[in-house]
Amino acid sequence: MGYEFFIALRYLRARRRQTAISVITGIAVAGLALGVAALIVAQAMVTGFRGDLQDRILQGTAHLNLLRDDNRELDDYQKLTLRLREVPGVRAAAATIYAPVLIGLGDQQEQAVVKGVDLDAPAEASEIFATVIEGDPRSLGEPGEAPGVILGRELARILGVGMGDRVTAVSAQSRLTPLGVQSRPRYTELRVSGIFASGLYEYDAQWGYVALGTAQEMTGSAGANVIQMKVTDLDDVEATAARVREVVGAGYVTTTWQELNRPLFAALQLQHRVIVIFFALLIAIAALNIITALTMMVMEKNRDIAILRAQGATPGAIQRIFLLQGLIIGLVGSGLGLGLGLLLCQVANRFHLISLPAEIYAVSSITLDARWQDSSWIVLLTLTISLLATLYPSRAASRLTPVEALRYE
Repeated sequence: MGYEFFIALRYLRARRRQTAISVITGIAVAGLALGVAALIVAQAMVTGFRGDLQDRILQGTAHLNLLRDDNRELDDYQKLTLRLREVPGVRAAAATIYAPVLIGLGDQQEQAVVKGVDLDAPAEASEIFATVIEGDPRSLGEPGEAPGVILGRELARILGVGMGDRVTAVSAQSRLTPLGVQSRPRYTELRVSGIFASGLYEYDAQWGYVALGTAQEMTGSAGANVIQMKVTDLDDVEATAARVREVVGAGYVTTTWQELNRPLFAALQLQHRVIVIFFALLIAIAALNIITALTMMVMEKNRDIAILRAQGATPGAIQRIFLLQGLIIGLVGSGLGLGLGLLLCQVANRFHLISLPAEIYAVSSITLDARWQDSSWIVLLTLTISLLATLYPSRAASRLTPVEALRYE
């Protein structure tokens, strides 16, 4: 142990002639600890919210979509789907149709989107196989008096229907006439054969799944309008999309999960930056107490500093003594804050303390995700601020001359 570190520890532990120095030092440690804990909880909250939202979005939607650039139907969707399954990076592919409908029971009707499921495609190509909680998606293709439909949990609750109940879907079917393209309503009776829960309120309250053939009948279509794909690497989805466009040629466009949700994740990124800046300022304000405490300590230790200088201590050694004091205060404060922040994250996760209105935020609760990388940079930020706070008082101590300090002793 160098003598500078030894003296720094001794000064921090010694009894003060001025009690205010000890009080201010304690306030500095407490302020740093609370600032670090608050920043760790806030960082974990943002990371957890983003992770939960991303997982649920990816669970309930495709990673990559292919459609025509003029929005025409994909008449050759079977052959196109087989070609896309061979593209490197594509794990599964299936054709689908999206049809906006009015679905209801009696006088109770709700706007919804019915999505066609290609039951001949691999199960992993369609999200309904991962989100269904009642029934079996394969039952959509079973023959019966009425085609099957799998409703979102919230939509089923709003309509007041359950397994086996009948609902009516009103869709718009287009046909070509001498007067041009005309649309007429088509009424389709559907049997509730399942319930799904994606965890996203928007999907659970407005979506339903039917067999692809049923969706074609409801829209008067013979093909599909989208081919959805699951990819092997979510972060490399743009490269996979480029390979898909190269395989299918001109006349097609792709949309990725990142493009479809870019505004949402951009807003989360901005929110993250604001939170980090806000709590970093709180830590900086708490570090001002370090400046006050060390400045008062320099004034109290004038005689000791003069004696050390007279015995051969260099100005740099004196400066290091007070720099080390600020670093120790920062280490203690950040250590306590780290432990408190991680403890608060565990308690919040265990008792589900942070709940949200699902209608607004799409998720009902947040899992705090405290990662060691985030905690590490928060501790390093706190130590850096603590060291910066010691620059003025440590430099003032190093400029003290023995003669001036001992003149009135």
